[in-house]
Amino acid sequence: MTEHQALTAAREACGRHDWATARERFHAAGELATDDLESLASACWWLGEVVEYAVVSAELHRRLLVEGRPVRAALVAFELGYTELVRGQEEGGLGWMARARRLFDELPDAPERGFLLAVDGEAAMRGGDLEAARRLATEALTLGEEHDLPTLVALGRFLCGVVDVHRGEVEQGLRSVDEAMLPVREGVVAPEWVGLIYCSTISLCHDLLDLPRAQRWTALTERWCEGHAPAVMFTGICRVHRAQLRLVHGEWTRAEEEAKQAAEDLQHLDVEIAAEAHYSLGELRRLQGDIGGAEAAYRRAHELGRDPLPGMALLCLQRGRHTVAASILDAALVSQVAPLARAPLLAARVEVALAGDDPRHATTYLDELTRIAQTHASPGWQAEARRWHGAVLLARGRHAEAVRELRQACVLWQRMDAPYQVCRIGLDLAVAYEALGDRDTARREREKAAAVLEQLGVPDAGTAEGDLGGLTPRELEVVAAVADGRSNRQAARALRISERTVARHLANVYLKTQVTSRTAAVAWARERGLL
Repeated sequence: MTEHQALTAAREACGRHDWATARERFHAAGELATDDLESLASACWWLGEVVEYAVVSAELHRRLLVEGRPVRAALVAFELGYTELVRGQEEGGLGWMARARRLFDELPDAPERGFLLAVDGEAAMRGGDLEAARRLATEALTLGEEHDLPTLVALGRFLCGVVDVHRGEVEQGLRSVDEAMLPVREGVVAPEWVGLIYCSTISLCHDLLDLPRAQRWTALTERWCEGHAPAVMFTGICRVHRAQLRLVHGEWTRAEEEAKQAAEDLQHLDVEIAAEAHYSLGELRRLQGDIGGAEAAYRRAHELGRDPLPGMALLCLQRGRHTVAASILDAALVSQVAPLARAPLLAARVEVALAGDDPRHATTYLDELTRIAQTHASPGWQAEARRWHGAVLLARGRHAEAVRELRQACVLWQRMDAPYQVCRIGLDLAVAYEALGDRDTARREREKAAAVLEQLGVPDAGTAEGDLGGLTPRELEVVAAVADGRSNRQAARALRISERTVARHLANVYLKTQVTSRTAAVAWARERGLL
């Protein structure tokens, strides 16, 4: 094949999104014209060959400046800087972004500077300055509309919608997100930005804990990726979101496979999403009782820049370190101002407060969580708020009211196909029914929970690491008190905790050991030499 034939084949391959063939043929085509060099850079980007992409883009930028095409040169600098920052190459990324800013400062009439405004708006939103974020997003949208730049219009309108959602104007925000997809469906938005908008929409759904919507958008994005295969980066991002959904839906083996693959595929492409993959692995292992594996995954996520909370705090609680867990979450809540980012911290803080037999403080965190759930019309956070409201009522001895709230939470989580969450609520219901004297219903709730744990593949706590067979020291103390023939009231008096806390510890023991009665819990502990 001659160089001319290779060049023709490369251009044809680009036209049909056959990026591997395009890259191979461009390499065989000899010296490339500037536009062909740009196509090679695109092929490298889609293939995940980011090191080569950076080299080609740097040369492309130089050529564009020499040829007197400063606007396009500034955009290439911006795109290269953005890519480098995403993959964790901060020094080079900041340098290229600074180059782009300087060039656009010299081109004040260039509407393409709107892309910088959009990125600045995203940064402002992450920093909690929603007013600045909305202003910058609006400026980007206006530039796109005034100069007929469909990609900038889609990006600006999408960002406006995301900011509105975070401000609690959810209906208006989601309408803007939906409208931003119109030019996408018309095929007039640059594919690189289409993928970003799709993936960012899924992230927004997860922030809202709107799992049905996240499911729909993940499926749509996966179909879009199939038309731009291999689309390495976007395929990897979809894999992380799919792992998160599988985790909720109880498909834990598949969730682990997806998260591991995504972490490997994205470690040099998108450190933020790779970190999210490691965090998902931490969550999975924590729920499975693999304390060491969970801690390693959380730490890796932290190394890559992802706050390991609330998972790491809940892991401390699982180890019986209640005070440490509370301190970690309190510090995080002081610094975090974004409502949707506070929501998971608040839910965890309620759990920690209840574990410490402190329903008064739990109510403070619950009240804020409930406000966020209502303001943001989030089905997931509404389910969590009702769940923890039921748990607080249970801790205060208001058992009939607790049953009502816990039942509502159970229905909401069942609609989202979340078996583990339903299982945990069921164990609280068992405690409430026991207190109300309905031992048969309590027993059925525990049996249902045990069946769910078996289906999920949660290992017997005796196989978990640690000398206590997966139980915390306090949980084992409660089992020991029960083994001595004490009632819940007598055990509470001996351990200097409330009767409600004894019941909650026993519920956790049932969950971890997959037994459904006090007698079985004692037998389980004796079989393992723990008593």
